[in-house]
Amino acid sequence: MGRKDSGKTLTIEIAARKLKEMGYTVAVVKHTHHVINPDSKDTARFMRSGADVVILHSNDCMWFWECKETEYLDLIPADVVLIEGFESVNLGNKFVIERPEDAESIAREIVNRAESCSSDIPLMIRGVNPEKRKKLIFYKLMKKWGVKEVKLLET
Repeated sequence: MGRKDSGKTLTIEIAARKLKEMGYTVAVVKHTHHVINPDSKDTARFMRSGADVVILHSNDCMWFWECKETEYLDLIPADVVLIEGFESVNLGNKFVIERPEDAESIAREIVNRAESCSSDIPLMIRGVNPEKRKKLIFYKLMKKWGVKEVKLLET
């Protein structure tokens, strides 16, 4: 959290870079008040038609889904989710950045907190340990829906 030009983005850049170097899967969410999917665009029309997910694929991919709440954050397949914005929502650890000179020390604190969390998920699918990203999304969906065990049936 912090005012404009206080170093929020810089702090997240530093923390994300360090976490990636340590082998973490990192996601960053940037909250904005700007409309990025106006009603007149095809993507908004597809969403109104009932599509659950709409992907706008260009040179830089964009992914839209209805997100009136922040519930989708629990489903992001990452070890660490860094969020810029949402000051009034309780989403976990918050850090106040007052000036860019503090970015390095606050990023270090973010990395230290991430290191203290465990994301080791014991999961095997048909005797194979899936890649980390697939494992995380599967685990998070199970947790969200209260699923404790999954049995895969041969068809």
